[in-house]
Amino acid sequence: MPKRNKVFDLPQAVREELNEKLVNTGFQGYSSLADWLAERGYNVSRSSVHRYGQDLQEEFEEAMGDVRKTTELARAMASEGADESGHLIDATARIVQDQLLRISIAMRKAEHEPEVAAKHLSSVTRALADIGRVSLSQKKWAKELRQETLKEAADAAEQSLAGQGMSRDAIDSIKRDILGIA
Repeated sequence: MPKRNKVFDLPQAVREELNEKLVNTGFQGYSSLADWLAERGYNVSRSSVHRYGQDLQEEFEEAMGDVRKTTELARAMASEGADESGHLIDATARIVQDQLLRISIAMRKAEHEPEVAAKHLSSVTRALADIGRVSLSQKKWAKELRQETLKEAADAAEQSLAGQGMSRDAIDSIKRDILGIA
């Protein structure tokens, strides 16, 4: 098994700043980033920063691909004439769940302190539960909205048909058809 990259030994705040610098520079300038770390008292070689940057770039590009997938999935669902916002939320929730699972796997591999990994995994678990609640709430809201829309359509049809002299039995039958009642 390869030796653990020294970048993972950096304090979280420094690593996050390094991540930001890597993204902002287009994952280039590893020598200057190693010098930047050295100025802050961290002895991390250019090759360590480069290996870490390559891994981060892969994750970044994968995440951007997921964003593109989400956008395309939402467009496809919207073109079907379905509930656009609901499908976008659902598609996003699925992709976020996938990302959170990937993060948890990466944390288990990278974290050398089990207590820290357990704390982070706890946060990931809470995030997954929150996404599940959002998805369920959205589906409940969409169902209620559909029922409300159907009720309004049935009431409008009833008024229109009653004004045309249709029998009560025929109107009730049409309303049941609109509302999906057997």
